[in-house]
Amino acid sequence: MSFVPADLSTGVLPKAGDNLFPLNEIDQAWVKNTFAQMSLKEKCAQMIISAASSSDTNFESEDFKQLEKLVTDFNVGGLLFFRGSLYNQILVTNKLQALSKIPLMITEDFERGPGMRIEEIVQFPHNMALGATGDPSLTFLMGKYTARISRAIGVHMNFAPLLDINNDYRNPIINIRAYSDDPNIISWHGNAFIKGMQEDGMITTAKHFPGHGSTDLDSHEELPTIHLTEREFEHRDFVPFKEAISSGVQSIMVGHLQVPALDNREGIPATLSPYITHDYLRNKFNFKGLIVTDALNMKAVRDSFDYQEAAKLAVLAGNDFVLFPPDDSLAIEGIYNGVLSGEITEERIDESVLRILSAKKWLHLDLFNQIDYELASQIATSRDQQRLALEIAERSTTLIKDDDKLIPVNPDDYYQTASITLRGTSDRGSLKEEKEFEKLVSDNFGYVKQHRLNLESSKRDYRKALSSAKKSDLVLLNLYLTSYTNEDYDFIDENQKEFIQNIIKLNKPLILSNFGNPYLLLEFENTPSYLCSFSWTDAAQTAMFNSITGRNEISGKMPISIPGTDYSIGFGEKRKIQSIFIPDTTVDTNYNFSTIDSLVNGAIQDSVFPGAVVLIGHRKRVIYNKPFGHFTYDTTSTEMTVNAMFDLASVTKVTATTSAAMLLYDRGMYRLDQKVSSILPEFRGHGKENITIKHLLVHNSGLPAFKRYYKIFDTREQIVDDIMNTDLIFEPGTDYTYSDLGMITMQFIIEKLTGQPIDEFLRENLFDILGMQNTMYNPPPEKWYYCVPSEVDNYWRHTTVKGKVHDENAFVFGGVAGHAGLFSTTSDLAKLMSLYVNNGEYKGKTIFQPSTMDMFTSIQTKYGDRGLGWGIKSVDGYSSGGSKFSDTSFGHTGFTGTSIWVDKERGVFVILLTNRVYPTRENRKISSFRPVLHDTVIDAISYK
Repeated sequence: MSFVPADLSTGVLPKAGDNLFPLNEIDQAWVKNTFAQMSLKEKCAQMIISAASSSDTNFESEDFKQLEKLVTDFNVGGLLFFRGSLYNQILVTNKLQALSKIPLMITEDFERGPGMRIEEIVQFPHNMALGATGDPSLTFLMGKYTARISRAIGVHMNFAPLLDINNDYRNPIINIRAYSDDPNIISWHGNAFIKGMQEDGMITTAKHFPGHGSTDLDSHEELPTIHLTEREFEHRDFVPFKEAISSGVQSIMVGHLQVPALDNREGIPATLSPYITHDYLRNKFNFKGLIVTDALNMKAVRDSFDYQEAAKLAVLAGNDFVLFPPDDSLAIEGIYNGVLSGEITEERIDESVLRILSAKKWLHLDLFNQIDYELASQIATSRDQQRLALEIAERSTTLIKDDDKLIPVNPDDYYQTASITLRGTSDRGSLKEEKEFEKLVSDNFGYVKQHRLNLESSKRDYRKALSSAKKSDLVLLNLYLTSYTNEDYDFIDENQKEFIQNIIKLNKPLILSNFGNPYLLLEFENTPSYLCSFSWTDAAQTAMFNSITGRNEISGKMPISIPGTDYSIGFGEKRKIQSIFIPDTTVDTNYNFSTIDSLVNGAIQDSVFPGAVVLIGHRKRVIYNKPFGHFTYDTTSTEMTVNAMFDLASVTKVTATTSAAMLLYDRGMYRLDQKVSSILPEFRGHGKENITIKHLLVHNSGLPAFKRYYKIFDTREQIVDDIMNTDLIFEPGTDYTYSDLGMITMQFIIEKLTGQPIDEFLRENLFDILGMQNTMYNPPPEKWYYCVPSEVDNYWRHTTVKGKVHDENAFVFGGVAGHAGLFSTTSDLAKLMSLYVNNGEYKGKTIFQPSTMDMFTSIQTKYGDRGLGWGIKSVDGYSSGGSKFSDTSFGHTGFTGTSIWVDKERGVFVILLTNRVYPTRENRKISSFRPVLHDTVIDAISYK
């Protein structure tokens, strides 16, 4: 599921219709009937959104009684919740909805998703992090999940997205809440968020019109003045709002901003200005949706206007909703008295109330306003949004400086590490939010000294932290410094600034990780390293740690420009993962793999195989590596583990023979169109002179599929001689037959070119380099305990085959053959497969050239959907990779019950190792199991 704007180069989007809350005739009748029964005062109250606390669960308290009175006696239009618990908010919501004659519009500020306010729910990173990903489809998904959770917990209207342009880097309130300082980037992400939320039925609110970015003041504390010309507004700050209106945004919030270019009256905020709210939004921009004020309890309005007067002026300006007045009763009286005095026409009130009722009916609030806590909790804590939060964080982490090429670091390279956390607040307790990064450092580095510093820290605290840094081999300086609203501080506290400079002057290996204000680089341009996450959420902290240690690719790009520097929009150094992270046993809890568990366990019950190990890689990490069942159907036999070694059978063709062929191709040791006979002179006659190496790899050489050599010959030499002299079954390149003989011939070519047996060549040039210590031909006796038995051979070897190759011809070959014979584990194979999703690199070393991998894994012949060695997913026919893997996916299966499938488009690979031939090869149920498994994997990793 994805969202892509109509034209990412221009940001052009389809125009929305005038009717933002479309209703059928029955729905319209509800609006008309409800409206007809309302008194004038009730209409005025419908325009009020009152603040509600989810902590007010004592329904006999004075605070709740006052809120109850607003709902029952005045019929306020909606409620605004702040931070609290899920259970409490639902409890209060249900109670007040039940008391209200007209359903309440429940609103909340979910800029970073519901987790921003509700304790039990995951927090998405800040908007600037989304801007750094450069991918609006992630923003779309964030909007979609925000709406899905919100509606489930009874919230109908979100005061997001924030469309302010962070024009002033000193801005104390916008900063990382903005997607960017570029209006087009903001439009793309803002519209994606709007589309995502609307798809799941929630009202979005673009804010803060006409734009809160060009100021260094906070409207919560005072009234900022925006010193832009009307032309500047037209070309910058208005752009995201106009695009949002075109995209169908249903609500816009007006900010408490003094804007002389649009209304030159002294001290009049846009919220209370008809020139800005009515003339621009309603008339010039033709906005037909809901207009809502920013909270009227903010000092920018509260300290300058009488409470009644402020509400009255807000309505006169053109607002439909008056949000969070300091005194709800007085606000209602102010609007009501304004109508009675003739200052406000009743038609003006009716216009807003009809719009509000239409929105409520569009939301079906008259039918569904009671929340089922259990269902809401299940939806609110879905693993998908946890995974999305982490993906956004990982893809947004941006490396701005790394002068000493320190990143990524290997924790094992440092004996003592100092991890120093700085917070730009005076509250020591607030540091609890920064524990995720600290915990990851403690768990993964050796000897770690942790220090926490904030605005209350003493000089002694700073000295102790500096002393630890001096004694350490590596310093991790972790900045949770946003922007300061205290007038005593300019951009950063002087004590903290001096401390950071003293750390830099130590000339120690240093990584400065910024979880807050990215513009801090202006103060520390001399730092050798500088990483930004643009957010301090748990996901951002995890992503930062993974980026530092090479477990996560660094790909973020600056969504802003840092003034006076060369670091502008689009800047960012890349770092690839060093190697895929493969714990022994893992199930990533950000995914729901219950269906896969059930599927594999069911297959064992159905005797598809006695045991299995399934490994799934996604986004360059192993997310699932799990054993099932036992070595045999006897439940007293050895229990399966991830260390179990399986006979790969024909998967040998791609993991061993094809890998060797790729290595030699990269070294220029052969050409694909080269005749086999030019390397193996004895490979002549019977039509074989025209066979090329490519013919062997794509299985259209004309060689037979196989021969039962084990029934005819006793030695490898006899088999070699027969292959050299065998007849072809068709002219090379004119048909397709999957041929063991062709891959055995490829083995001969590899051994001739290298002067080594293929197993020795692979061990020295691939397996040892990748750390594949449990991948080998002919496992020695000390490994047999880990080897899974394949078949009970009652017709040739008359024994249970275990630790010896299952394929009879490979057995005669001495266990080392081009078509079969390799043993391995899921973890080892994951290291090899990680090359295919990491551009052929391992720990900074190129193993396979990317172009070589692309060529070997793309269709090279019109016969058989074959790459070079690899099979390519059949578009029209049957595929063991299922129906949901991308059409360019590639894979291979093995007779014993093994398979590998790779979907590079999704960054997914699946390794399935089973011994389905135990006790007999006659069991063929796995052919129907494999495609179901792969389809289930795609379902599990896809956002829904």
